[in-house]
Amino acid sequence: MLCLCAVTMVGTNSTHAHHLLADTELNCSEDFPCPEALHGRVTFWAHVFFKWGRSKAIFHDPDVPERVYSVVDTGKGCSNSVKSRLNRERKRIKTALYNTANKLESSAPLSKEEQHLASLFPDKDPNQLRRKSEKIRCQTGIRESFMKGLARFNRYSYMVDNILAQYNLPPDIRYLPFVESTYNPRAYSKAGAAGMWQIMPSTARTLGLQLDATIDERLDPEAATHGAARYLTESRTSLTKLAHKIDPSVLDSEISPFVITSYNYGVNGMRRAIKRVNPDYMEVLEKYRSPSFRTAVKNFYASFLAARHVVKNTERYFGRELAPRPVKVVTVVLSNSTSVDRIKQVFGFSEEELRPLNLGLTRFIWNGWRMIPAGYKLRLPYRDDEYIDEIAYFKSLPRENPMSESGTYIVRKGDTACGVASALQVNCRDLISANRLGKRALIRIGQKLIIPGGLFALDQSGSGGVERTVIQRITSSRNQQTYRVIKGDTACGIARKYSVSCRELIRFNNLGRKAVIQVGQSLRIPGTGNDRRELARLDEGNRYLVVKGDSACRIASRFNVDCNELIRLNNLNRKATIFPGQRIRIPGFEAPQTNETVTELAQLDKAIAEAVSQQVDTLTGVARPELNNLLDTMPDLSVRVSQTGGAPVYSIIAMAEETLGHYADWLGIGYAGPVRKLNSMSIKTSLSIGRKIKLPIDSVEQISRFERKRIEFHQILNEELKENYQLVEIRSHVVNKGDTVWNLATEVGFPVSLFYRLNPDLLHISLVPGQQVLIPILRERA
Repeated sequence: MLCLCAVTMVGTNSTHAHHLLADTELNCSEDFPCPEALHGRVTFWAHVFFKWGRSKAIFHDPDVPERVYSVVDTGKGCSNSVKSRLNRERKRIKTALYNTANKLESSAPLSKEEQHLASLFPDKDPNQLRRKSEKIRCQTGIRESFMKGLARFNRYSYMVDNILAQYNLPPDIRYLPFVESTYNPRAYSKAGAAGMWQIMPSTARTLGLQLDATIDERLDPEAATHGAARYLTESRTSLTKLAHKIDPSVLDSEISPFVITSYNYGVNGMRRAIKRVNPDYMEVLEKYRSPSFRTAVKNFYASFLAARHVVKNTERYFGRELAPRPVKVVTVVLSNSTSVDRIKQVFGFSEEELRPLNLGLTRFIWNGWRMIPAGYKLRLPYRDDEYIDEIAYFKSLPRENPMSESGTYIVRKGDTACGVASALQVNCRDLISANRLGKRALIRIGQKLIIPGGLFALDQSGSGGVERTVIQRITSSRNQQTYRVIKGDTACGIARKYSVSCRELIRFNNLGRKAVIQVGQSLRIPGTGNDRRELARLDEGNRYLVVKGDSACRIASRFNVDCNELIRLNNLNRKATIFPGQRIRIPGFEAPQTNETVTELAQLDKAIAEAVSQQVDTLTGVARPELNNLLDTMPDLSVRVSQTGGAPVYSIIAMAEETLGHYADWLGIGYAGPVRKLNSMSIKTSLSIGRKIKLPIDSVEQISRFERKRIEFHQILNEELKENYQLVEIRSHVVNKGDTVWNLATEVGFPVSLFYRLNPDLLHISLVPGQQVLIPILRERA
C-alpha cells in the first residue's frame, strides 16, 4: 500500500509533507520492465492519479519526483489563477532549503522541519540543497479526472484491445491513453493535440488520419486508435533496428520504454538519445541532455507504468471494479453528401444524441457550414431492426444541393464574429458592420446574425403576429444594380430584361436548382457596379487569377483601369510578363480579404491594440472578444508565382502543422515524391516552418484547389481551438537561453501557429536570448 510519511499540518488547508514517497509494489509484465531505479518516479505518478485531487498543488523535485516538499490545497491546484499563492509557497520552500543548507554547512542544530528536509538528501550536501531550491516544480492532482477516465475506459477498452491485437502490439498499451487524456476522446490540448491519443495535426496525416473542414479523425476513438497503433508499430521497428545496430544483445523488452517515450518525444528524438548514450533507458534518463528532453519526457514512461498499476488496482484505490461496457451502434455508409439536419430529421435524433457517436465530424458540420461527405460511416444508437425503414426512406430522397448562404446564422458556443465570417467565406468587417456589433464584435449564444452577401430575412413581431420582412443585400459596391421582384416575375424573365445570362443571375443570387424567387425579394444583376470583379475571377483578396491567354493590358481593359498603373502596382518587368496562376492586383480594388491577417484585424477600430493593453474586462473578468477574434486571423496562405528562365515558379511559405504530405494531398497528386524532388529534399529532410517550398503545379484549377484545402485545414484548427479555449491575455516574454518556440508552446500551452501569427517576423529566424516576443495565454472554456 502506498503511504505518505512524516506529514506536518500547517494551517487549515495546506499540508507540508517533507518526505520521500514509499515505493509501490509493482507487478510488471515482460513487455514493459520496471527498473528498480524507476520505482520512485512511478510511485509519485501513482499518487497523482489516485490520491491527490485537482484542488491539490504538489511541490516536488522535478529530477527526483518522489521528493515531495509540500502538498497544498489551493482549491485550484497549480492554476495560474492562484499564482500569487503558489509563488509564496515556492518561496517558502526555497528559503527553508537554503536555511537547511547553511546550517548543515556550519554544523548548526536543525529544527524539526529542517531535519526532515535534510533527510530527503542522503548525501547531506549543502550545495545540492541550494541547487534544488532553484528547481521546484508544481503538479496538480488528477484523481477526479482519472476516475472519469476509468468510466471511459470501460466504454472503449474492448475496441482498443481488438485494434492493438490486429497490430500485434502488447495489450498493456491500452493504459497509454490514461497518460495522454485520461481516455477522453474530446480532449484538446493548448498546443493543438486532439483526441484520446492526443495526436498533433502534423502527425495525423502521416498516420493516415483525415483532417479537413468536415472530418477530424483524431477525435474519432476508433480511427485514432488505428493511427496510434501504426505509430507505435513503426516506432518499435525503427528503434529496435537502431538499438540492435549499437548493441545486438538488447532485448525487445528493454526497447519498450523508448517506444512508449517516443509517443511523447517523437521517434527521431529517441533515436538521437540512443545514439548519444546507448540503448539503456535508465542511463539515457541520467546522462542525456537536450533542451527538449525535459520533465514531461523524462516522466512519460514512469507515468505509463503508474497508470497501468492504478488501473489494475482500481478496487484498491477507488473502491470499484472495472466493468467494460462496449457501445453497440448501427453504422450507415453515406452514398451522397448529406446535411446533418437531414440526418436528424430522417432518423429522429438530436445533436446531443448523434455527436458522441460521431466525434470525428467537425464544428463545420454541426454548425451547418458544410455537408457530411459521401462515404462517411455514420454511427447511430443501436436498434434491433437496424433502422431498415428509415434507411430505405433516406436513400429515396433526392440529393441535397451544396450548402449555400442562408442569409442568417444562429450563434453557438465557441463562436466568434470573425470565425463565423471565415467559415461562411465573407469579410469579418462586413459581418460586424451588418450586425452593428461595435468595435468589440461581441456576440452571444442564440443571437441571429445577418450574413453579408446573401438575401436576408428577418422576423419582426407586430401587433398582428409575425411579419416576414426582406432586407436588401449589404454590399460595398457603389453602383450595384438590383431589382425588386414583383408578382409574375421569373428569374429568367428578369435576366432577359437586363440582357444577362439566366444561369449567371441564378448563380449570382444563390437561387438553387429550382430558381425560386419571392415577391419583394431583391436580386442583384450580374455585370453591374463592382460585380465585374466576381465575373473576372477575383479571389477573396480581390486579386485577379491569371489564366492562359491573358495579358496585363487585356486584364486592365477588362477592369477599365490604366494598363501602366496595373504594371506598376504589380512590379511587372518591362515586357509585363505574367503567367497562368499568378495573382494580379487591380488598381482601385483594394477591399480587405476574407481571411484577415493580424495586421488587418488590428485596423478594425484598433480593437486588437486595445485588447493587448486591456485584455480582460475589468467589470466581468471575462476575456475580451477582440482577443478571441484574433484566433481567427490567418497567415498568407496563397500560392506565389515568380519567374525563372522565362518559366513560372509556384511556391508557398511552410506554416506550422503542415507537412509535405499535406501539400501532395492538397495538390491532388497522392504522394510527396514530386514535391521532395522539386525542392531537392531527401526522405530524411524535415520540413521547417518558414521554408520556401516550390510546388509542382500544372493548372490554375490546381492552385485554387490547393489554396482552398490549405485554408480549410487552418480554419478547422482555429475552430477546434476556440471550441476548447479562450485567448485571455497576450504577454511579453524575454527569450532565455535554451528557449525554443516548441518548448515555450508546451510549457506555457499554446499552438505554435498562434505564436507565429503574433510574431510573424520570427517565421524565418531562430529565437535569440534577450529577444522580446509575444506569448498567447489560453484558458480552458468552462
